[in-house]
This record gives sequence, structure tokens and C-alpha cells, in this order.
Amino acid sequence: MSAAGTNGALYRLRRTVRNLAAVLVIAHGVPSMVAAQAPCPAAPDPAALPDAAALRKMNAFVAKLGARPTGSRAHARYVEWIRRQLGRIPGVTVDEIEYPIQRWTAQRAKLILEVDGKRTRVPIAGPIPYAAPTDRRGVSAPLVVVPAGQAITAANAAGRIVVRPAPAGALPYGVLLIPLISWGYYDPENTIDPSATFHGDFIAYNARVTDLRDAAAAGASGLLFVKELPRKQLLGHYEPYEGTQWSVAGAFLGAEEGQLLMDAVDGGSQPTARLAVRARVDPVVTPTILATIPGQSPERIVIDSHTDGTNAVEDNGPVAMVAMARYLAALPAACRPRTIQFSFSTAHFYQRVADPAVRDGGAEQIARQLDLDYDQGTVSLVLVLEHLGAIDYEQVPSPDGFGNRLEPNGLRSIQFIAITPSPALIENVQAVVQAYDMQRTILLRGSDVPGPTVPEHCSFGGEGTPYNRHLLPTIGVIAAPQSLYNPVFGLDGIDFDVMHDELLGFTELVNRLGTMEQSAIAGDVPAERALRAAGAPGCPEAN
Repeated sequence: MSAAGTNGALYRLRRTVRNLAAVLVIAHGVPSMVAAQAPCPAAPDPAALPDAAALRKMNAFVAKLGARPTGSRAHARYVEWIRRQLGRIPGVTVDEIEYPIQRWTAQRAKLILEVDGKRTRVPIAGPIPYAAPTDRRGVSAPLVVVPAGQAITAANAAGRIVVRPAPAGALPYGVLLIPLISWGYYDPENTIDPSATFHGDFIAYNARVTDLRDAAAAGASGLLFVKELPRKQLLGHYEPYEGTQWSVAGAFLGAEEGQLLMDAVDGGSQPTARLAVRARVDPVVTPTILATIPGQSPERIVIDSHTDGTNAVEDNGPVAMVAMARYLAALPAACRPRTIQFSFSTAHFYQRVADPAVRDGGAEQIARQLDLDYDQGTVSLVLVLEHLGAIDYEQVPSPDGFGNRLEPNGLRSIQFIAITPSPALIENVQAVVQAYDMQRTILLRGSDVPGPTVPEHCSFGGEGTPYNRHLLPTIGVIAAPQSLYNPVFGLDGIDFDVMHDELLGFTELVNRLGTMEQSAIAGDVPAERALRAAGAPGCPEAN
């Protein structure tokens, strides 16, 4: 067994022993503990929340939907499922905020390679989301390879279809562990090697955006991104996901198909290609759902995740939120010191929802309102839950000799939890991470280097970012598996025992947060808000 497989086996054995110990305690009984149990315990009764099998069933619905771009039919079906689940929970008030968008829907795409008069149809993984549509025949132009790291310019791309290697981004794990970035981490089995490299398309996201902008500005006829993975793992690959209407046609290619084109260019035969991208753009309305459970105080704990996504794990946060809502609504009112509000946000995959010049998304719209509400004393903090139970994938050499392929390594995906500066928040997050054995968890100050802004860290690496930028006490939970942008990864990308532990742990965290003093939750946030009011620079808008 490989070292990764051994670590995974040890992890599963450790979890089994922990669960068995809990069963033995219940079976034999500890009268003094039972008698002393508070009427509003922090730790939830596991029987009151879905077990691993039930979570698998709930996630199966999400998996069947496949990719759920913002405003798509699949996305609407997920939102309707959430509505139905919330409608069955007594005591929950449901509201909606609607956003109009211009929804881009791919119809078909085709690539024809021509070398020395011979035409070959080249299978593609899918069109670039929101690529410029072509007419039925498409655009025909000479091919040119512009290597990764070399800028796309008019000199090398004008009037050509650009073949562009688009490898996953890379970052040393050690960078994520330094005190400048991290509050600490929980890795009892030492599975995180600081000298190893963390890979992911999300790390190179801005590079893809730059390439698309540069190709359009250079007058390129088309843009073909070549990934390192086989086409069958890339079908429907979805990046960039911000909803920008790009000014150039484009598509994704698998490693083998990309190599075919690059070999043709290297062969010196001056190959040409014809790229057709057929798509339609329709005005649609997409909602954010807000579900509120009243507490003893109007001060809200806001729990957020987005409903649009690429596959079963992106994003299954709403599945956990539905389960948490059932549990919390069933508690006696006295056990909810604060009001609980769930924000099932839209427009994570259409981040031009308010202003085409600003990349923000649906969570940003909620964050702006909460920023105002915080000064009125009606907001306590925000907890964001993304990509629960994600398993880890690694790139290994593909057996066909073309690039790599993703294979599970037997471990859970590293979980990042970004936390605004508050010793009490950090302490309580650490407590539930360890109590529920959430291995491979890194507690972040932010996912970027600190700067001369308020807050110092402008990115939380996910949906937690806008809440942090608006100076709200924030806990942003997110895993980042390499499978994230690929719709073909379904239920096999989730460990439901891990998701169950996370569900229990984050539900306990909500119970703990309900009883904490607001000054402890806030930590440095009041001082940061005072600095902002005095004119200190905030984080720049993403464009």
C-alpha cells in the first residue's frame, strides 16, 4: 500500500475507533454525565442530523444535475429542491432576492484541423463558458502555439487561432503554513508535506482571464486552452466562471487532442483550423434564498453557501445547510440565543451580477447589506460552508502517454478555514476541528499575503471573501480538490463519513457561537471598521 493509501486507512481506522467508543459510552451509560447534561448542549445529537447514508442520498440529487451554471435549468432545479426542503421545516421564514442576468448557454461546438489538405475533426472537452459565439460555419484561421508564460499579443496571435497550454496552478504547501498566512493547522498524521506542491486550476484562474482578454485585444480568431488531463475527465470543464461575455471564441482540449494540434504546428505544414461555437444568450432571473429561524435576539448568525456549481461537491454546502436548518429549528427557542439566517446565494458562477465592470457575485450583494446591518446590531458573524466531504485527487502520468490524469490518493481534500482576527473564533474553530477529527485542516488568516488595506487579507479563497472584505466577523470553510471545475466528478468525489463529521462539527460551532459574547466574536473587526470610517483604504474591487 502506498504512503497515501496507508494514511487514508489509518484515518478511517481512527474514525471507526472513535465512533465505537461513543457507542460503548452510550450502551453502558455514564449516569453522572447524563445527569449533568445541559438542556441546550453544544454538541448536537448525531441522531438529529443525517448520517453518512442519508447525506449520500441527498447529494445524489445534486450529482444527477451535473453542472449548474448560474440561471441554468439544472441550477433552477437545485434551487427548487432547496425551497421544498425549507418549506417542510416548521418555524422557518423564507424570502428571495431575484437578480436578472444574461444567461449564456452552449448549444454545440466543433473543431476541424486541416493539414496539407486533409481535414480531421478534433474532439473538444467543451467550449469556454461565455465564449463569443460564431456563425454556423465558425471561424477559420492558421494555428499558432503560444507557450504558457508568454504573453498573447497582436504580433503572435492576430488573425490566428491560438493554442495555449493551460496547466493547473501550483503553490508550495509550505507557503500556506507560514504564520503570515496561517493561524495554525490540524494534521495529526503528518499528511501535509510542506515541501510538496499544491495544484489546482483555481490557482491559475486569473491567468485564464488574462489570456482571454489578451487574445481578444490581439485580434486572435480563436483560443484553444490545452489542459494536462484526458478529455473524458474534462467534459464540460467550467472556467473561468465569472459570467464575462468574452470577445473571442474558444474551447478546452484534453492533453491528447492538444498534443495533436501542437505536433501539427511543430511539423511545419502551416495547419489551419475551423472553430465553431454555437451558443445563445437569454435574459433570466436567478434567486438567492434566505431562510430565517428566529432566536432570542435579532442579532443574526448568517450561514452561507452558493447554489450554482460544477459538480456534486461544488457546491454541496446547501445540502448541509438544509440539514442544519431542520436541526436548529427543532431546538427549543431558548436554545437559539441568536437568530439563524441561511443564505443560499446565487451568482457565484456569474460574478457580474451587479456591475459588468466589477467581479463580485451574489454573496457580495448579501455582504453589502450585512455591512450596513452590522452597525445596527443585527449581525453577529458569517459562516460560509463550501465543498464538504471532498476527497483529494492527485495528477499521475496518464497510461496513454498524454499528460496526466486525476486519481484519488486515499485522503480527504485539504480543508481551509479562513477566520477574521478573533482569538475566541480561532479557539472555537480549533476545538470543533479536533473534536470531530477534521484532519488536513489549515486555519488561514487569508489566502493572500497581507497588504496595506483594511482588512489586511483581501481574499479568503472562496465565498467567504466578500464578507471578510466588508469587515464582518467571518469563518470561511472551503476545500479545493483538483476535480473542482470538472462536472464528470460526481458522488465519487465525496467521502460521506467525512461530510457527516463536518456537518456535526459545524453545527456544534453554530451552537457555540450562539452563546458567545459579541465582543469576543468580533475580535479586531470593530477596530478595522473604525479605521475604514477614518479613511483607511479598503480592498480594491476585482475586475
